[in-house]
Amino acid sequence: MIDINQQQILNKISNITFSDNTKLIDIISNIVIKNKNIGFAIDIFGKDPKEVDEIKIKAINKLNEIANIGKITIVLTSSRNLAKKSTNPKVKHFIDGVKKVILVASGKGGVGKSTVTALIAEQLNLEGHKVGIVDADIYGPSIPQIFGISDVPEIVYNKMTPLKSRGIEIISIGFLIRNNSAIVWRGPMASKTIYQLLSLTNWQELDYLIIDMPPGTGDIHLSILENYQLDGVIIVTTPQKMAAIDVVRSIDLYKKFNLPILGIIENMSYLVEASSGKKIEIFSGNSGENFAKEYNIPLICKIPIEPKLSDNCDNGIGLTDIIKLPIDFLYS
Repeated sequence: MIDINQQQILNKISNITFSDNTKLIDIISNIVIKNKNIGFAIDIFGKDPKEVDEIKIKAINKLNEIANIGKITIVLTSSRNLAKKSTNPKVKHFIDGVKKVILVASGKGGVGKSTVTALIAEQLNLEGHKVGIVDADIYGPSIPQIFGISDVPEIVYNKMTPLKSRGIEIISIGFLIRNNSAIVWRGPMASKTIYQLLSLTNWQELDYLIIDMPPGTGDIHLSILENYQLDGVIIVTTPQKMAAIDVVRSIDLYKKFNLPILGIIENMSYLVEASSGKKIEIFSGNSGENFAKEYNIPLICKIPIEPKLSDNCDNGIGLTDIIKLPIDFLYS
């Protein structure tokens, strides 16, 4: 008889995933193997009880495929909940006048988050939805340039009136600072500003509010994740490994907060040769497809390097005539 080992257990349940893209093997602990019997704990904090029962049955069925296995014991725990048992759970805020809030994030700067944000917002608007954008990249706001806006929002009854461009309501710290001024703020000040942009803006009954997140996984991310009701995040990457390193951290952050990762977009994937239509891969790597497989995240699309797209962003001109993104995944 071959002894059962921990790796056999992990291999059998490695492809079992919750609907929020959490892998079962990422939330199990205390694996015990005694003779032919095995047991482990699953941290079900934030998980739907009905889905937990389904996942548990799937795990047992897969583990029963191991030859000579005995009794299987699975204990359900909620360690993160227990750690906060003595405190009242934090109430998350809904944003007035907004139905759905979607983040666009990457973990790394320079991969085209703001361009993707603009493309998604314009496509939603084109399909008849009322859309807004919050430029949460406090230290490097790009949205005003992309939409060709340089005005200052009007304050009415202590709330900012978002500026409008191409049918989209927009608010950005870039509207409130002088051109070329450096923003030197510590975390608390940046978080306070985010609150003002989100909660002290008079949004006009939006179907979607798209938040263009800053690079990294710092104070602004935590402030938004801890304080607001959110509907999902779209991850942006580029093909090369250097971008992928930071995307992993970003995925880990959103998983810890149980925010659904709606999909991944690989930007700057290739260049189309004008004469032949041949795709030329400028950067080595295939991070979009790799992440999709490893984390069971849908690969939404690959966006080519398109000089006209860059020109339109620089000149504040509409983008959907150049590239249209598939956005059906947002309607579910």
